Amino acid sequence: MNQLYENLADLLDYPSNDWSAVVEDCKQRMNDEKPEIAGLLLAFFKDIEGLPIAVLQERYTQTFDLNPVCNLEIGYHLFGENYKRGIFLANLRETETPFALGQESQLPDYLPVLLRLLVKLEDAELRGDLISECLLPALNVMTAALQKAENFYGNLLAAVHAALKEEAPPCSANLAEAAWRRAFALPVLQANPF
Repeated sequence: MNQLYENLADLLDYPSNDWSAVVEDCKQRMNDEKPEIAGLLLAFFKDIEGLPIAVLQERYTQTFDLNPVCNLEIGYHLFGENYKRGIFLANLRETETPFALGQESQLPDYLPVLLRLLVKLEDAELRGDLISECLLPALNVMTAALQKAENFYGNLLAAVHAALKEEAPPCSANLAEAAWRRAFALPVLQANPF
């Protein structure tokens, strides 16, 4: 699963000149994956086959940079532009600092960075929490939006979602989303100044 996360992170980065090598590497490693994940990746590869890099870059920008519903910054989906996101980012930065994840030029909640973090995390509980309480709820929103738009990046995000869902602690995917929604619906309590 770890190599899959590395490949998915590479595919979710902005397409660069070595894009075809990234795609080929992922195709070669894909045979070891579950049929559902491999099928979604094959559909993605089929959709992008033969597209010039400029077209991929333009679609990437339209999909992830200009569309807030599909923004790859997971904290945005969890908290919006709220001070809680700042705390989330600070905690992620502290967790990511010991690892070389490509986060130097990205915010710490950038999906490819978080996928690379999953590869490095040895704490199973932290890994499970990151998947079930942060990544899956955000990806639920993103994949639904891309399916409606019939965007080829929808298959790639659906593959990420399927891989994470498979690794999520038992029963936690649905329970975590419900708990997450309850937790963030609670009012912020402030101390009485008197």
